[in-house]
Amino acid sequence: MTDTTASTDTLPVPGDLGRAPRPFVIESRHPESETITSFRLRPTDGNPPWPHVAGQHMTLFAEVPGQGLQKRNYTISSAPDGRTYRISVKREAQGTVSRWLHDEARPGAPVSVAPPDGSFVLPADDARPVVMLSAGVGLTPMVAMLEAAAADRRAGDLLFVHGTRDGATHAFGPHVRELAAGGAGIRTTFFYSQPRAADVAGRDFDVAGHVSLDWLAGHTPLDTAEYFVCGPLRFLRSFVPGLVQRGVPPERVHYEFFGDVEDLFGEATSQQSPPASGAVVAARRSQAIGGFERAAIGAALLDSAADAVVASDAEGAIVLWNAGSERIFGFTEDEALGQSLDIIIPEPFRARHWEGYRETVASGQSRYGAGDLLAVPGLHRDGRRISIEFTIVLLKDAAGKVTGMVALVRDVTARFEETKALRKRVAALEEQAASPG
Repeated sequence: MTDTTASTDTLPVPGDLGRAPRPFVIESRHPESETITSFRLRPTDGNPPWPHVAGQHMTLFAEVPGQGLQKRNYTISSAPDGRTYRISVKREAQGTVSRWLHDEARPGAPVSVAPPDGSFVLPADDARPVVMLSAGVGLTPMVAMLEAAAADRRAGDLLFVHGTRDGATHAFGPHVRELAAGGAGIRTTFFYSQPRAADVAGRDFDVAGHVSLDWLAGHTPLDTAEYFVCGPLRFLRSFVPGLVQRGVPPERVHYEFFGDVEDLFGEATSQQSPPASGAVVAARRSQAIGGFERAAIGAALLDSAADAVVASDAEGAIVLWNAGSERIFGFTEDEALGQSLDIIIPEPFRARHWEGYRETVASGQSRYGAGDLLAVPGLHRDGRRISIEFTIVLLKDAAGKVTGMVALVRDVTARFEETKALRKRVAALEEQAASPG
């Protein structure tokens, strides 16, 4: 493959000033396993990178040939060094950006980066033991936090627990062992679910099999520790509620997905249709439809309790809350109006929501305005999680500046639970079929 270096002048930098994305370049790349590669990113504008706290993520913009400008969130997998960011990316077969990074991007390739964000970070004090629990590429924030803890000579006990398939998929193994060897109170335990013949117990891994709640109960201090959990969705669904059921208070169970929230449900790849001309839009708005005025149709939709229609201003404050919103989320109109959208967003997802929200307001573009559904957890007034799908429409003034957004939201909790139950039944049948005898 030919190694070509593009000029950063040719790559558009979205957004505006302030927290706007800045031009970076891929300084180097290093394979961490057969599926994960690390990329060092260095700013090219003469300034150091934004400061960050170990465990936070940042947003990367990349011009992918044939796909246009793409946006993805990646954990910064290194502790702050004041010079570069490191991201460590798993190659996904259907991942537009991950495939480009692994297969095409070479040192010198230009990208843009938006400021780090996120609250998945170690507590400021070391009063409690810390257990870092990860699977697959979910170890990336853990490695960053481990580097920071080792550099700061953190006094509290820290246990790094990681599960992967085998030695070929085990990323950062030697690096983590080296950090643990040099840091007082740092211990590691590695699980290989399918160790190879070349993988030696006690040298490459510690336990053959999967991490389990029973193992955590027997080897970690459930009554005192802070737990940090990151990995695939099914991994989180097993350990986050499982730890709480074992008696760990919810406030001591911290977790985060290792990609965009929407990537939990697959990357959107549909092509957007070109917008209609202003004259055509104006003509459509002036027409009645089947004898009904457009305003009457709009009012009927807004008054319906079937789906939620939630409008918010550029700062994210709720300005419209229909009957469907009350049905789905439980808040009355009086309770919701003027409140932040945080009232319907579970806490672990808020940082990334606001990162995307601010970027959409600044850029005037959204990937969810042309029919692509975003599927995420929502938060009901009574504190329970619900599953929702929605699309958004941007509200703009005469100058084209975004002044707010309208989201059309549907509650898909029942369907989600049915699908989850069906998957469990299928998995049980497959396990039964695979059992000998």
